[in-house]
Amino acid sequence: MDREDFKELLKIAKMTKKEFANIANIPYGTVNNWGLNRDGKILPIPGWVEPFMQYYLQAKKLEYIEKEICLKMRNNNI
Repeated sequence: MDREDFKELLKIAKMTKKEFANIANIPYGTVNNWGLNRDGKILPIPGWVEPFMQYYLQAKKLEYIEKEICLKMRNNNI
């Protein structure tokens, strides 16, 4: 994954780099430097980031579905 892919996943998740850093419990500076060129080398984005974001997005969708189902059940006295 490159820097632009990461930014796109953050955008889809409606999350900032700072929020991601807090959730992942890593320094913001580390996240902010991913994908940048330092001393002729691009600082790689760790391999775990993409699956982490995919699971996060999936969890948010499931959370929304659960909330909607519970709301409908409450409204119908189920």
